[in-house]
Amino acid sequence: MLMDTDLDVTQQEYVRTAQESGKALVSLINEVLDQAKIEFGKLELEAVLFDIRAILDDVLSLFSEKSQGKGVEVINLLSTVVLYHMIGFSKCV
Repeated sequence: MLMDTDLDVTQQEYVRTAQESGKALVSLINEVLDQAKIEFGKLELEAVLFDIRAILDDVLSLFSEKSQGKGVEVINLLSTVVLYHMIGFSKCV
């Protein structure tokens, strides 16, 4: 809803960063819960197709603004021999 309001470019970037950080936090919480499931032998894994480059881009975007503010460039140097799409476990991706 906030993105649907009149925001300047900087505010839009802050909102996007907050959204992505929120998603990352939820993911971290899910990882902790999954760890508990593993310990109790209750975790069920499902193989899914995912785009590793998109995931890396999402992770790097969380750090890029802050690092640029400190004069540090964060880049993705994933080899071209790495496949774009991989199969992994949905609870782990």
